[in-house]
Amino acid sequence: MEAKKQKIRLALFLLVVLLLLGGTAAVVFLVDPFFHYHAPWFGLKAVEDEKEYQIPGMIDHFSYDSILAGSSVVMSMDLQELDREFSCNAIKAVGGSAPAPLLAWYLERAFARQELRYVFYGLDVFSFYNDPDMPVIDEDVSYLVNANPFDDVRYLWNKDIITEKIPQMIQQSADENYDWGMIYQVNVGAKTGPEEVLKMHCPNPNAVIRPQPVDYRREDVAENLTRLETLVREHPDTEFLFFIPPYSVLWWDNAYESGLWDTYLYTLEDCMARLLSYDNVGMYATYFNDKEVIGNLYLYMDYIHAATPVTEQLPAQLSGAEQEITVSGYKQELQQLSDVFFAFRRKVEAEGYGFVFEVEQNW
Repeated sequence: MEAKKQKIRLALFLLVVLLLLGGTAAVVFLVDPFFHYHAPWFGLKAVEDEKEYQIPGMIDHFSYDSILAGSSVVMSMDLQELDREFSCNAIKAVGGSAPAPLLAWYLERAFARQELRYVFYGLDVFSFYNDPDMPVIDEDVSYLVNANPFDDVRYLWNKDIITEKIPQMIQQSADENYDWGMIYQVNVGAKTGPEEVLKMHCPNPNAVIRPQPVDYRREDVAENLTRLETLVREHPDTEFLFFIPPYSVLWWDNAYESGLWDTYLYTLEDCMARLLSYDNVGMYATYFNDKEVIGNLYLYMDYIHAATPVTEQLPAQLSGAEQEITVSGYKQELQQLSDVFFAFRRKVEAEGYGFVFEVEQNW
C-alpha cells in the first residue's frame, strides 16, 4: 500500500513539474519578447529590448515592405516619418557600429522571405573595413537564428526572459506614449553640445599625422562592396536609397589625426562610383557635408551621433532632390566635405578649438 502511495505522489509531482514547465513555455511562446515565433499578439507592442536578439525575429515575422539598415547613427530615425514620406511600411535592421557583413546578412534574410519596396541604407564608411566572413551573430544569439528546434529550450525556459523581459514588454506596452517608430533610438533626451562632443575627441593642432594607405584593407572593402552590389543587382525591383550619415566635424577630425582621412574619402568615392551605376539606386547627402550641421556641435550628443533636430529631418531628406547625389556630382560632394573640414582644421591649427563653443562660427 505504501509503495502505491509513493508512486502516486511521484506521479503527481511529475505532473506538477510538467504543468509548470509547459505553462512557462506557453507563456514565453505567447508573449515572445524576442519575436522568435511571431509578431506581438494580444495587443502587445513591439517594445525595445536588445536589438541583436529581436531584429532576426522582426525580419522573419513582422509585416513590412521596406527596411532601414545601418549603424547607431541611423537608429534615431523615425520609422513613422519614413512610412509617411514613402508610403511604405518599414522596420529597422540596425546595429551598434554595424559592420557591412551584418547588414548584408539582415538584408539577405529579408529578401529570402520577400521582395522589398525600399532599402534605406546608412552608408557608414567604417563598416566596410570588416572581414566579410566575420561571425555576424554572437554565440549568445545563435539559438534564435539557427534551424535547430532543440536550441529553443534556451529561450522557452530562460529565467531572464520569464522574470525580466516578459514583464517589461507587458509594462511598456501599456504606455500610451510609447512610439514604435523610435525603437532603438539613441538621442532622445541626451545631453548635447561641445562639452559632450569633446569628451570623445579634442582636436590637436600639433598632431603628427601618419596616413594610412588609401587602399587600406582593400580586399575587405572590395568584397563587402561587391556583396552589397550583388544585392542591388539581384533585386532590380527594390529601390535602394543610400545616404551618408552626418557625422560631426570632430569625427572627421579624429579620422584625420588617425591618418584615415584620405582612406575614408577614397572608400566613399569608390562606393559612390560603383553603387550609382545601378538604375535602382539613389544616393543622398543628408547633411554629411553641410557646415551648418556638422560644424555645429550643439546639434550633437557626441562626435558621431546627431541630436533630434537633425535626425528627425533625415527621412524628408531622402525624398528631396536638393540632397540627391548624382553620378556627375558625387566628386563635388566629397570636395565640399573636404573644403568644410580643412577650413575647420586650419582654424584649429591657428587658434585652438575654443571657437567650437561659438554659435556663429566664422571658418
